[in-house]
Amino acid sequence: MSHLNNELLDKVFKALSNYPLCDRCLGRLFAKYGLRLSNPERGRALKILLAMSIHKRLSSGSDVLGKEDLVRIAENGGSPISDLVQHYVGPVNLRKCYICGNKLDALLNELTVKCLNLLKDREFRSLLIGVEKDSTYEEREREVVFTLSIDSWESIRREVKREVGKRLQLITSVEAGFKEPDVLLVLNLDTKEVKVRSSQIFLKGYYLKLGRNISQRWWYSKNGGLRYKASVEGVAEKLVSVFSSDGVLIHAAGREDSDARMLGGGRPLIIEIINPRKKSFELERVNEVLRDDWVRIKILTTTSSGELEEVKRARKPKVYRVVAYVPEGLEEKDLERLESELSNVVILQRTPKRILKRKKDVLRKR
Repeated sequence: MSHLNNELLDKVFKALSNYPLCDRCLGRLFAKYGLRLSNPERGRALKILLAMSIHKRLSSGSDVLGKEDLVRIAENGGSPISDLVQHYVGPVNLRKCYICGNKLDALLNELTVKCLNLLKDREFRSLLIGVEKDSTYEEREREVVFTLSIDSWESIRREVKREVGKRLQLITSVEAGFKEPDVLLVLNLDTKEVKVRSSQIFLKGYYLKLGRNISQRWWYSKNGGLRYKASVEGVAEKLVSVFSSDGVLIHAAGREDSDARMLGGGRPLIIEIINPRKKSFELERVNEVLRDDWVRIKILTTTSSGELEEVKRARKPKVYRVVAYVPEGLEEKDLERLESELSNVVILQRTPKRILKRKKDVLRKR
């Protein structure tokens, strides 16, 4: 076919000469052209313009293209090009879109419904849509773009994220949260699977251990049983029911021996609530749930993931209280000399043998 004297229409003609494309997928290839147009509207408009241009040539008797080429572009483009060709040539057998198989509109609806069902039991004020990479749709789309050397396209992943997001916002009245969304929905175009994830909640506070033989985390022995019946982690796990979460993680500023108590101002702690379905809470209720006879966790405020490393890196001054028995007895001057000699002394602490399996054998300055 001779040029249509229009660069854009020439590209559209080339695209439909090589591939069958629905309105949405054709419009996406030329996404940079036109303002406030959806991809289906853009694709339909391009097909109408192309049909009008071909009709003008046919009506004027210009030698536009042969019957075989005319039928091929009609089969690939569908209405209104196929309507025009049927008028001049005869019946046309329409072909399904090479990229989506004419399934994309139905897929968008199905994914939206699945998202809504997953959101029913969750509290959220913002959401974000993600689409997994390298679907068969995306692979075929890249082939088309590469073959036709098109630089005006947007990806099918981007369109799906936008279109499903718009529908969810319309139905739920919840805005998109691009920085820190309460809920992230990840779509798989091939399997039509939707994964949902609520953003973590971080609770900042401290803990005390009023007794001994209490580990910070659950400690399992070689036979699989618990070495200690109580742990700080075990108390924190009470919050799973409060937030309907998948679990909790504790992030503490260091750790003490399991057979040592933690008194005074306690040890700084952040509790990470994993995939919480419930987001609203009161600190008073949280602290009430965390009450325990031997482990006291006090939550002071909420924080963000950015503070996790700060808590772990923070200097942790410690005050140890010991009871020492000296058969020979001690006088006041002995205590004064002991305090003087130990003042500002650097202590070298070697990694305890019992934790060498999970910690390097090093000397640490204290």
